[in-house]
Amino acid sequence: MGYQPWLLGPLLGLLVWWIARRPLPVVVAMVLIAVLYSPIGTTALSAWLQGQLPPSVPAASQPVAVLLGRGPQIAAATTAEASRLVRDHAAVAVYVSGDAFAAAQALQRQGVPAPLIAGDSCARTTWENATRTATWLRRHHPGAPVALITDPWQLPRATAAFRRQDLVVMPIAVDPLLSAGQRNRLALRETAATLLYGLQGRLH
Repeated sequence: MGYQPWLLGPLLGLLVWWIARRPLPVVVAMVLIAVLYSPIGTTALSAWLQGQLPPSVPAASQPVAVLLGRGPQIAAATTAEASRLVRDHAAVAVYVSGDAFAAAQALQRQGVPAPLIAGDSCARTTWENATRTATWLRRHHPGAPVALITDPWQLPRATAAFRRQDLVVMPIAVDPLLSAGQRNRLALRETAATLLYGLQGRLH
């Protein structure tokens, strides 16, 4: 049976009747959830996250480009940006935290010499990304600033975490090819993670 427009009215009426019988807090929660999981929610949460991004600090020397493991679609965008920085002599090396092997292969395919690539595959959280990267930088590039490259949703929290390691951070947002649903999930997840980091005192 094909689409029957005349069914829409009774169905909407049934939905309104069902909602009207719910307690007000339940209705408010339902509306809030519906908004959060909509394009409006993605836009609002993304704007709030961008408002949490600390001001950029100019670097006195060439930075090390730092990428964070975030899956293949985001990695495609971050490795492309890191490769561009190396080609333009705007970064002296690349460090990948959380997905070193796959990202290293992508960077080499894009022309970054293997000796300029380092990283770890052990970090599982943004805080571990920051602490492991800081340890490596102090051994191999002491005092070098960080060109921190990740998606715009993670960038504010990651920037704060890296600065808590006494690193000079130049935040760089990339725009990965993601569906609307993926963008919504990232916005929701990063909002929750940012609030958690605030409660843990990791943002300032």
